[in-house]
Amino acid sequence: MHPQDDWELSDWLEFIESVHPRTIDLSLDRVRRVLHCLVPTYPKVIITVGGTNGKGTTTAMLDAVYRSAGYRVGAYTSPHLVDYGERVKVAGEPSSAEQLCQAFQAVNTARGMIPLTYFEFGTLAAFELFSRARLDIWILEVGMGGRLDAVNAVDCDLAVIASIDLDHQAWLGNSREAIGREKAGILRYRGRAIVSDPDPPRSIVNRLAALQCDCQFAEQDFAVKETQGKTFFSSGGKNWNRESFLERCEVKPNSLTQSRNLAGALAAIRSLEDRLPVGPEHVDALRGLKVRGRQERIDGKIPIWLDVGHNVEAVTALAGALRSESVPGKTRAVFAMLKDKEIGAAIEAMRPVIDYWYPAVLEDDRALTYEELRSVLSNSGITDPAEGGKPSACFEAALADSRPGDRLVVFGSFYLVGDILLSASEREGA
Repeated sequence: MHPQDDWELSDWLEFIESVHPRTIDLSLDRVRRVLHCLVPTYPKVIITVGGTNGKGTTTAMLDAVYRSAGYRVGAYTSPHLVDYGERVKVAGEPSSAEQLCQAFQAVNTARGMIPLTYFEFGTLAAFELFSRARLDIWILEVGMGGRLDAVNAVDCDLAVIASIDLDHQAWLGNSREAIGREKAGILRYRGRAIVSDPDPPRSIVNRLAALQCDCQFAEQDFAVKETQGKTFFSSGGKNWNRESFLERCEVKPNSLTQSRNLAGALAAIRSLEDRLPVGPEHVDALRGLKVRGRQERIDGKIPIWLDVGHNVEAVTALAGALRSESVPGKTRAVFAMLKDKEIGAAIEAMRPVIDYWYPAVLEDDRALTYEELRSVLSNSGITDPAEGGKPSACFEAALADSRPGDRLVVFGSFYLVGDILLSASEREGA
């Protein structure tokens, strides 16, 4: 394929999948060479958000508060749920197909014969688009790992490391310590850092010390606390007025995981207050914030939960949120995960809160077949799952089997939730 001036976004997305022979090829060399040719205009502040879980939610929280404060913000996240433009948001709005095509064209011209993976190409296109928009802040979510992730080709002013858990072990290592070393790659010498994980791996702590970072740790330096029915942000005794942040806005995280993400986001805002002043009224932007596909609950006669959690920590958090909700009827789960995930452990975490299982088969090279899904479920003592099929068919079947008082949970993969999200949203309030 050769790029054409009249290409649509679908043509470009097909093309950028073909530029590099491998889907994942962790390296910064290619990205830095192309970035040098693009010569982007950088903003006043760059925030890089890494970790295993909570990256997307933390990014969304920072984006909402800074936009409320009047800053022009670019937020880069991945993967998308429905439309590619979700990955590259400027001033809260997804990028248009025309804007993305122009950015892809610029990257393709700059790269010459340098092969780029799909993610590298998209990341550079985001940088190009943000550069053209002349923004105040870039908030960049790491795709995978950190040290060799394409996002790490630019230096950040603040690094936020959310939770650390086992995921992508084939590339990042088989322990929290090994994965922590990769995640710590986004840190910079004497840079600012926020660690939202209350029990970070020693590899991260050691790297922070070696780089002499100005770091704040969850539970030690900051936390979100509940006192007398109020939610407030505690700064661990440091001399600043907590009234200026959370105590004056009624932000109510509905799970421990969300509390940690909220605490990390507020600590980041506090850390950058000298460069990006934010008033208490701007934090109110978090009051009604919904992050699609993250413990998202759609009300209706049959409540629908949607969650992209695809590792044990994320699925365990979802199980906890479900357990805290009183349901008179049954809980049905539409479920799918890719082969490289800890599927058995995820099922075990969810099994106590699920009555009926509807395994879905994804259209992806890494997807499990129905027979493989059934085998994993059987190993966990679930011997009578529903007949498998495409995500939409499984969703419709589960919904048809449900009665008032029941609830429906869709979880396990971005691909699954993305396929079902639109039809689930159309039923909102039904």
